[in-house]
Amino acid sequence: MIVTKLLKLTGPSSTKGVVASNALYQIIGKFLSMGITVFVTVLVSRLYGREGYGEFNLMQSWPALFFIIVDFGFNAVVIRDVKKDKSQLETYLANVIGLRLVISFLIILVALGVLSFFPYNRLLKIGIILNLCLVVTQALYASANIIFQKYLRYDLSTISYILGYGAILITALVLIHFKQNVMWVSFAYVVGGSITFLAQYFLLKKFFFIRARIRLQKEIYKPLLIQAVPLGLMFVFSQINFKSDAILMSVLPVPAFIKLSQTEAVGVYGLPYKIFEVALVLPTFFMNAVYPIFIQKLETGKEDFLLMFYKTIGFLFLLGFAGAAVGAGLSGYVINLLGGQEFLQSAGVLRLLLIGLPIFYISQPISWFIVSLGKQKYLPAVYLLGAVFNVTLNLITIPMYSFYASSVLTWLSELFIVILLVIFARKSWKTYVAR
Repeated sequence: MIVTKLLKLTGPSSTKGVVASNALYQIIGKFLSMGITVFVTVLVSRLYGREGYGEFNLMQSWPALFFIIVDFGFNAVVIRDVKKDKSQLETYLANVIGLRLVISFLIILVALGVLSFFPYNRLLKIGIILNLCLVVTQALYASANIIFQKYLRYDLSTISYILGYGAILITALVLIHFKQNVMWVSFAYVVGGSITFLAQYFLLKKFFFIRARIRLQKEIYKPLLIQAVPLGLMFVFSQINFKSDAILMSVLPVPAFIKLSQTEAVGVYGLPYKIFEVALVLPTFFMNAVYPIFIQKLETGKEDFLLMFYKTIGFLFLLGFAGAAVGAGLSGYVINLLGGQEFLQSAGVLRLLLIGLPIFYISQPISWFIVSLGKQKYLPAVYLLGAVFNVTLNLITIPMYSFYASSVLTWLSELFIVILLVIFARKSWKTYVAR
């Protein structure tokens, strides 16, 4: 059904096929990876309990807070500005890998410094440190995807993605079978991330004759970095807005009526949040496929571009609304299936999170609308204000209402961001039309 909607949405037959097929490849890959993630989540939550799953969630949340930062908008800039010239793309790819590795190591150093101030037990800290390697694997994965996205070959990206998640599944099963500490189960994701990049490297050489090297050429990385800064800062503030709540919950007081420890509260919140994150991949993958088409439509005519944008945002809103309605009805069943009786409170958390699903689904096309017009300079301010709004209210309300407060604030913060995005999208469009 989604593929049919995509075909209706995207216009001419050639464009229809490209967008639909590439979105479909990503959806297939994500459903397979989602199945593996859900399976590992079930094993950890049931075999290690609330406390163990809470620790597992923190080991994943710390790198997740940082690893999207290494994206830093480089992919969008290269896709928009660099032509399909193999030697030029290879040069840019090498410099993007170099930049992202430098940023990754700096981020890890900062994270280690910050982590030293948190009152976690020794094994939890070791687990977080081990899983910070995900920052590096994410940097390599995002870099290789430049080529696949530029040539709209998400089928190849999906193959490597599935191989990586297969490695995660096998590694996690072996570690759980031998009753290893939950930190090693979490480390399975680092193993999978490494396999993913190795597969990408092989496919780049086989299909595009491109080698993933590491370079830092000032004449390449300096203008690239300057152009990417607005989008990169947007990712930084967006990730703070999206991931800081679990970390705050792990150190702030838990209200008495919750009757859980801090780590258990993180576990109860983390399980439905994982489901919510899975639901958010659809607009992400959809926009990955549509963004290059946005650029093409803008070149052919303003009306075509605007029509494409309205169709995109309308489709994603309806998809988000349908997902929220279905998800709310199934919340209790899904949580009981995944976590069992220990996670009964998670059902209410999931329902609260899903209220905001349509809001998250429309925020992405509005952001990429602004980027397509070359006005990404507005985005850092929008997401900075959103992050301040989210963190401030979480600091105030978590000690009173714990994960219930964070659930509501997740989408209230996104609604605040959408309002700001609409204001700047209108301003950007008026400027573009008037030039």
